[in-house]
Amino acid sequence: MALARKKATTIALDPVMNKALSRAAKDRGVSRSEFVRQQLALVLEQYVDHPKPRCAGIAKGPIPFPYEDEDVFKDLEP
Repeated sequence: MALARKKATTIALDPVMNKALSRAAKDRGVSRSEFVRQQLALVLEQYVDHPKPRCAGIAKGPIPFPYEDEDVFKDLEP
């Protein structure tokens, strides 16, 4: 993940988390830092402001079922 400007952040991990981070990064084939960035991006996605949709859809009312008046389901009745 290439960022134009990176800001360093330091965190302290307990020994169990440190070992788990090393294992997870190795399993994914990325550095520990890259693994943290990837996982943090997933968690922080919910806090990113997204533009509101300009429309909610193209239908203005209920869409009628096309087979209302036909007896297409007569063979399915018990």
